[in-house]
Amino acid sequence: MELCLALTAATSSCQVHIAAYLLPHVPQQVLGALSVEILKAAGERSGGSLDGVAFLLQSDFLGDPAATYAVADIIAKSEDEAVAPELKTFLRDHWSEGAYMEGLRLGQEHYMNLVRIIKWGESPICLRDLPAPLTVAIAYLPLYRECVKAGGCLFSQRLRGQLVEAARRLGDRVFDEVTHGRELVVFLENHLPNFLLHPPRTA
Repeated sequence: MELCLALTAATSSCQVHIAAYLLPHVPQQVLGALSVEILKAAGERSGGSLDGVAFLLQSDFLGDPAATYAVADIIAKSEDEAVAPELKTFLRDHWSEGAYMEGLRLGQEHYMNLVRIIKWGESPICLRDLPAPLTVAIAYLPLYRECVKAGGCLFSQRLRGQLVEAARRLGDRVFDEVTHGRELVVFLENHLPNFLLHPPRTA
């Protein structure tokens, strides 16, 4: 229990460097056994912010993406009234299986909107006449930048769903629920113009 409190105190007070130091020194079986309680405690001690919870999840605190996503989903679906409503809402909207499906839906909707613009848009700039990399950049550079800003080892399920859908539209490889975020971002990055990813430095 002291370990649980130490981790959640570190994350809930935004002292993420302390939590980052502690996590690698804790046996995985211990983290696994306490995973639900750690996230619940981080939510309870959030002080109105869930940054600590987000840090634990983004850092893949269980050392296993599937397990880390699963524990977030368990709490999101929990009917335990002792779980802070704000924590359940946060996990349901961003880290649950439902959030992954919503991310897929948003990705599909985004793609269909792009197709409509290309086919029937009245903009003086005809997207279909642009080089393919620029069309991809218009479609997916905002998503890429959101992922870069999020950082961490894992992306939220909502973001991951959008990445999976983007990757499916861009290539012949099969991406599904077992594909994790970093691989998807690298795949997306390879389809974006390099000058947009690494703009030249100004004097």
